[in-house]
Amino acid sequence: MKKFWKDKIVFITIQLFVAAFVSFLLHVLNLNTYTIGFIAFTYLAASALILLYEFIKKKEFYDNVVWNLQRLDKKYLLFEMLDKPSFLEGEILHETLRQTSKSMNDEIAAFRQSSEDYREFIETWVHEIKTPIAAARLIALNHPGEAVSAMDTELSKIDGFVEQALFYSRSNTLEKDYIIKEINLSDLVKKSVKKYSKSLIESKFSIEFDNLETTVYSDGKWLDFILGQLISNAVKYRSEKPKLQFYADCMENRIVLTVLDNGIGIDEKDLKRVFDKGFTGENGRKYTKSTGLGLYLCQKLCSKMGLGIAVSSEIGQWTKVQIIFPKSKMEALEP
Repeated sequence: MKKFWKDKIVFITIQLFVAAFVSFLLHVLNLNTYTIGFIAFTYLAASALILLYEFIKKKEFYDNVVWNLQRLDKKYLLFEMLDKPSFLEGEILHETLRQTSKSMNDEIAAFRQSSEDYREFIETWVHEIKTPIAAARLIALNHPGEAVSAMDTELSKIDGFVEQALFYSRSNTLEKDYIIKEINLSDLVKKSVKKYSKSLIESKFSIEFDNLETTVYSDGKWLDFILGQLISNAVKYRSEKPKLQFYADCMENRIVLTVLDNGIGIDEKDLKRVFDKGFTGENGRKYTKSTGLGLYLCQKLCSKMGLGIAVSSEIGQWTKVQIIFPKSKMEALEP
């Protein structure tokens, strides 16, 4: 309000000067004082009403701008929330916002198209590269030997990295490929364990299943990938006598699937960052090469599917990962 009147100080000064000058001329012409006063008052009152009307219009418009700006998360949508004003400065601002909004929307559309093209390229590339990997692993299976076995292990790692790339590219558009189904936890877990059976057997893992005969509502393929990442981590950071446990706890409004290993554990200072993109921590640097994407993707996918995920650990003793499912199917439908 103060700024408005400050901006109008020149206009007000001119109006006062004009009123005084006209009053002087009328006085020279010998008009009586009451007439001169009435004319001056009428002139100044009209000027004041014009200023007041302008002030009200501008205040209403700019208050609306500020209110919407504070309320909106996506500030570039501000133009869509405003009516076109009836004063010049407002029209200029409104047109500027319109052009800015259009430019931003065009940029967003181009970025989305570029992202979609990139995702399609990655998916095509992954499917193409998986074929020769599968063929090479089949050849290795039919020609047993120490060197061939070592090669198969490396091919398995490549296959894992390729799968990470595929799910990473899909993670931003999960809602397009998200199908809620009733899933038996026992079948899901055992399927994932079977997928990694070679690594688990070679590493001499002891596997335990407990209380898994329950159902959850989610998307099986995404959960299979998440469990695969957890099993892969357990293999990477195993102890001398590795053990892996899977068990479920059914609570009043949720079901918690726990994956517990007796591996090397995670340092307390690294625990709060295990879900950060690209974070490998002390274990990733010291024991084995890591992309730092496994747990990041697990957390991202769980978040998009409306699931919870938590990690706890004791260095040199164990690591526990818990996936929390809503018990209600309706909650699962709202990732």
